[in-house]
Amino acid sequence: MNANEATLVWVDEYSRMAEAYDQNVAPRFEPIAQEVVRLADPKANELFLDVGTGTGLLACLLAPRVLPQGVVAIDLADGAISVASYRAGNAGIRNIRFEMLDSRNIVYRGKLFDGAASNLGVPALGYDRVFHEVYRVLKPSGRFVFSEWPTDPNPSFAALRELLEKHGTPSPSTDLAQVREAVRLVRSDPEAKALGDPRAVLEALRVQGFDRRETMKRQFPVRFANPEDLVRFGASYGWYERELREMPADRRKAFDAELAARLGPLTTPAGIEDTWTVNFFVAHPE
Repeated sequence: MNANEATLVWVDEYSRMAEAYDQNVAPRFEPIAQEVVRLADPKANELFLDVGTGTGLLACLLAPRVLPQGVVAIDLADGAISVASYRAGNAGIRNIRFEMLDSRNIVYRGKLFDGAASNLGVPALGYDRVFHEVYRVLKPSGRFVFSEWPTDPNPSFAALRELLEKHGTPSPSTDLAQVREAVRLVRSDPEAKALGDPRAVLEALRVQGFDRRETMKRQFPVRFANPEDLVRFGASYGWYERELREMPADRRKAFDAELAARLGPLTTPAGIEDTWTVNFFVAHPE
């Protein structure tokens, strides 16, 4: 499997699980998206680009700030775009144009947008091409603000990920085998892993022409009611949902027991409490 094939598998899984993702994941990401908005500081009558919009959380936060202008929100996952359109419509937001578009090939003319933003939406495979395209479509006075996870996941999600790999079925379906290969490629590719390294990201932005660049870390408290709540969160990503669905009963029993034990140090009377560390980047063409 090559990088393009892995990307398409990845996108299909996001598309398939878009409704569950919007219900179980997006609300937890809103504080991160709010920080992107704060750093981007959108102003009235600016045109913004939302890169990797997913189910439209960031776009819907940006749109009211830039009236009477709007937001172009792009993503390759058609299912996510559909859910995002419903999100905006239900909120009465009319100044977002959602498009199924590859952020590595943004088919808009150069120097069009006042700002570009992304909330955990820059693809790990080919992010250098994304930076090139964003630089191309930004006005010289524009800015690009985005958030990304660090290379090492937070403790609760690290436990979930490791134990899914440990207890996953030894005889996966064709679909699950493909998903595993795509995940393996993303997690092992040196360039993909570098997206979690702020120094590497700043250098990649420099190479693509961004003259001014800065990064900062922010921490966000997160709470899950119990291990099942964490599993529900994880299962809203397609690759984890497939692992759980195909996990044999005996392996699932061992998985549940070991996960509860691993989460013990994070468990309080209020639930499982963890902290998400997120990297933020602000880049200017000039």
